[in-house]
Amino acid sequence: MAEKSILESEDENILYDLLINTEWPPETDTQIRGNKEHSTSVIAKAVAGPFRFILHYLWYSPSSSSLPPGLIRLASKQINWQLVLASNGKLLAVVQDQCVEIRSARDDFGSIIGKCQVPKDPSPQWRRVAWSHDCALLAYADSTGTVRLFDLIGSELFLIPPVVSFPGDFSYAAAGLILLECTAGAQWSAELLVITYGGGLRSYLVSVGANPSFQENHSFSFSTHYSHGITSAIYHPVHRLLLVGGCEAGDESVPMASGCGITAWRALSGAPHYKQVTSYEEHVNTTQKRGYFKIPSFRLFSRQGDEKDGVFRMSLSPDGGVLAVIHFSGRLSLWEIPSLRQKAAWSQDQQPGFEEINPEWKTSLEKRKKIKDKEQYYPLMDVNWWSEDMLILARCSGSLTVSSVRSLRNLLGKSCEWFEPSPRLTPAHGGGFLSLECEVRLAPKRGRLESSQSTGSGHGGDDEYGDGDSDSDDESSAKARYFGYIKQGLYYATEMERFAPPRKRPRTVLKNYRLVSLRSTTPEELYQRKIDNEEYGEALSLAHAYNLDSDLVYQRQWRKSTVSIASIQDYLSKIRKRSWVLHECAERVPENVDAAKELLQFGLKGTDLEALIAIGNGEDEGRFILPGDVDLDDLPYEDFLSAEEEADLKKEREDKKRKDLLAEVHFSRLTLEQKELCRSRLKLLTYLDRLATYEEMLGGPHAAEERYDSEFFKTFRSQNIIASALTSARESNVQALDILFTYHGAELLKHRLAIINNFPETTSPHEYTRLLPEAW
Repeated sequence: MAEKSILESEDENILYDLLINTEWPPETDTQIRGNKEHSTSVIAKAVAGPFRFILHYLWYSPSSSSLPPGLIRLASKQINWQLVLASNGKLLAVVQDQCVEIRSARDDFGSIIGKCQVPKDPSPQWRRVAWSHDCALLAYADSTGTVRLFDLIGSELFLIPPVVSFPGDFSYAAAGLILLECTAGAQWSAELLVITYGGGLRSYLVSVGANPSFQENHSFSFSTHYSHGITSAIYHPVHRLLLVGGCEAGDESVPMASGCGITAWRALSGAPHYKQVTSYEEHVNTTQKRGYFKIPSFRLFSRQGDEKDGVFRMSLSPDGGVLAVIHFSGRLSLWEIPSLRQKAAWSQDQQPGFEEINPEWKTSLEKRKKIKDKEQYYPLMDVNWWSEDMLILARCSGSLTVSSVRSLRNLLGKSCEWFEPSPRLTPAHGGGFLSLECEVRLAPKRGRLESSQSTGSGHGGDDEYGDGDSDSDDESSAKARYFGYIKQGLYYATEMERFAPPRKRPRTVLKNYRLVSLRSTTPEELYQRKIDNEEYGEALSLAHAYNLDSDLVYQRQWRKSTVSIASIQDYLSKIRKRSWVLHECAERVPENVDAAKELLQFGLKGTDLEALIAIGNGEDEGRFILPGDVDLDDLPYEDFLSAEEEADLKKEREDKKRKDLLAEVHFSRLTLEQKELCRSRLKLLTYLDRLATYEEMLGGPHAAEERYDSEFFKTFRSQNIIASALTSARESNVQALDILFTYHGAELLKHRLAIINNFPETTSPHEYTRLLPEAW
């Protein structure tokens, strides 16, 4: 039981908040909707087979001829932009189409401190970026293997061309790009490792002084260990190990890590520069197999069933003790470092929520099409670490979770967070991590007439092969398909435009990139942020869940709403703090007379005898206390009384109850809080009395609804009554002065002549004759 409770406490849900740090302006992109059949047609493969054989096995080396299909499939699902967080968490590199923005954490990565200009890459998913160990340099490698080095302000220091490169062959792109602290000499600033997908490694010594330069240090090849090239490479700074991933070996006699394509390499001071870190079992297996020569198998055509699994993404835990690996098949595995002993593994169908699809996709016709082929959105696309016990997992579908390393249970709550498909992640730093997502929307379609003119016919632009007549007979259709296959095969083999089939009209889309941060927070911080964002429903849920002060929600709603009977009932009546409510009742002046009267009367209810007695007994706890209703059980014969008798009985009981309450109050021994309550009640009674006077001055309650002026009443209600009378006299407002004399005679009549003397000389005495004193 004790162990179970410990596990449950370790797997507590994370309280988090999502913030959009930056949102870039939408970009317009054109997607070519080419025909896909030519690449999978049997005839095309038959025609192109010899050419591909010569190209791959005679011209290229076997180790770099092609990349694993699983790697290409997953890489093509990634968004074009990337983001890399520096090891200190203070700098962020955002790789865009033609530049790399450097942003600082000082303003939550909102502004740009440097911009590195790079040429547009036709295959942006194969680019790679890395920070140096001191976060002063930024290395950038494009899909051809060309490496550029930049400083923090975005100035290009130098360019390292690839050793060799062929168009469309990503074997020379960087599978790993690592900047290490250099120990070769004081004149060198860093050591740059460029590891290609083909399995080649080159080390460069980098100097960034007055004359930036580089020098090749050494080279190495992993092709003897990875016949299909490598797919990922990262550096372990604590153990100084190079962790390399590739395709699985497929041999049961090979130890588990090597069999899954994961190896560790230690740097040597001299040739061969790198040595694989092996266990005793690996050493024995290697010794037994030494001396045998294995002839590589050549296959003209690859079959789907022969596709090997391999490593797609690797990520080290914050303490460097565990390696998380995403495989082509969607499998997630954890490995202990440096022993490379498997700690846990989950196949794709064992991972909780792998088949979930964004519910918003059902609301859009364009996104609804994705659900038909939803299996392609299941795989994991990125993995990083929240802590030593929690993983950040992102899928192609856009689902993002922070999961326990024990059970992969989502610790963000009952459901995952939904982003756009294939978001990019950074490791957690400072209680949160960053994610880059890309929202893709179809651009508005052109008019039918314009579309018809641009394509030559009303439907030619949408037909994949330009078939104009859909009603042709079977013989002609079969003949057309036959020659179409031949043309496809010839085009696939020769790439001559004369054999190219008609293509679909390009589709214009709008891409909107956003930098989003997910941060853990305290209930109080999240509660205040929800209130600031006017998410009152979620704020109240937090208040109830974490026993927070719900008054803050109702206070904000009350302040942002106009005063009305409804807002008093919905917001003000739910606030428990007495001093705050009484302050609002006394200081806020509504825009209409009914609301003003209701607000003052509501405040008076909270200053009645029940509240006064509760304060004296110490039972109020600062709450706004409304008088309790009469208990209906005390009125057993009320149903048998007439309306008049019922009213009399009710008044009698209320009077008796009030006398009993008054008997409990000792006015000579009132506390400070009780005295303050009495002052508030006196002020509210004064304002209510002035409101009644103002209504009469306006011509009665009905006329007051139209003629009420909140600004005038705000001054009048707290003004000295003599000053109000003098103002009315100076304005020759006889009716207002008459009402003031009538309702406030105790204060004004003794100053009657002095007040009347303020009538202007131009005002005829006959107009205010009734205000003058008369002899009895």
